[in-house]
Amino acid sequence: MAKDTKQPDARPRDRGVFERPAGSGIWWARYIDENRRLHREKVGTKALALKVYRKRKTEVAERRFFPEQIGWRDVLLSDVIEDYLKRAKNGLRSYRDYERYGRYWTEALGTKTLRQVTPGDVERYIAELDDELTPASINRQLAFLKRVFNVAIADGKAVTNPVRSVKLFKENNQRVRFLTDEEELELRKAIGEDEWPMVAVAMHTGLRRAEQFKLRWEHVDFTNGILTVPRSKHGETRRVPMNDTVRDLLRTCTSRLKSAYVFPSETDETPIDACNYVRRVFMRAIEAAGVENFHWHDLRHTFASRLIMAGVDLRTVQELMGHKTITMTLRYAHLSPAHQLDAVQRLNRKPTDTATDTTPDGGGSTEMPGGEVVELSEEREAGARSRTADLLITNQLLYRLSYASVRWVGIDPRACVVRVGL
Repeated sequence: MAKDTKQPDARPRDRGVFERPAGSGIWWARYIDENRRLHREKVGTKALALKVYRKRKTEVAERRFFPEQIGWRDVLLSDVIEDYLKRAKNGLRSYRDYERYGRYWTEALGTKTLRQVTPGDVERYIAELDDELTPASINRQLAFLKRVFNVAIADGKAVTNPVRSVKLFKENNQRVRFLTDEEELELRKAIGEDEWPMVAVAMHTGLRRAEQFKLRWEHVDFTNGILTVPRSKHGETRRVPMNDTVRDLLRTCTSRLKSAYVFPSETDETPIDACNYVRRVFMRAIEAAGVENFHWHDLRHTFASRLIMAGVDLRTVQELMGHKTITMTLRYAHLSPAHQLDAVQRLNRKPTDTATDTTPDGGGSTEMPGGEVVELSEEREAGARSRTADLLITNQLLYRLSYASVRWVGIDPRACVVRVGL
């Protein structure tokens, strides 16, 4: 019988990788973590499987191995933004603004994956906008991107949020611009009587732009004189009283008979486009009237400013404006110095020529040669010393007597007598 001369394979066996199914060309990496748990990871080619095996073994040895991250598919930022906008479309109050923010970030960082986006990438993009946008606008964009990453983390598509370490800009919300009486007359002439009710309602109600342009007739209560905002900026229902000017303006609106909206579009089926109206009608009238540095939101400032200048207290203005806290309303406080003037007017106390007798009933004063004697009664009631015998009251009396240009001679605490000389 012929002797088997086949030699065993001298090549070392590749550890940690295997092919399954056999002959398919699909290789897997097999390894054990620090907790002695077995992991199998489908990779692809044999060479790539070997690299993955060595990498995982190194991560386990250096305690950098996190099983929950295995199998994650790194996705593009642009795809995550698109998915977020689709999911949140019905729940966002300012979807058009969010859509614009998404377009900006897609153009800037859309080709990067979530793991590739770093805080430095965000800061470099924001630095380019520093001279073009206000701090508030930049912060809104940062808030949008931060929200996108938080949603991606919740979905298991990202580990960290690079926007968290980016410092927000300090916003200056103290700008208060309101129409003067002269500017109001010029604006009314420029915009025309047909369009004036839109402006006048804003000045007499303080409604935000979206609240006014989407106002429906079912939310106008002429009987009680109330405008109802079903969902305000803070998500709560808000009620705004109507004065006589607003009542008359809304009663003359022809849209009551043909539309559900107070200020409808040409089709009467939808509300008028706020951005288009402001740009096409309002801003042109502002320019024609010669009113500088004025925006639609300043009509709301006009409402609050005129209330303050009319003597309305800040708390009431806060309720009418729908401010969540009094901090926002305090920006108008400088327009009403009356309460501050009233406070300092209380200091206008003129000194009298003679000392004021502050002794209680039963006390008296005794004249003495060369001076005046003020006696403080020592009568006790229910075992308690009379308040006029208190040393604090005595000191106050001395101060008042000295204020009346008298010369005090001495005090006898045993007799509770103060001796002063004129």
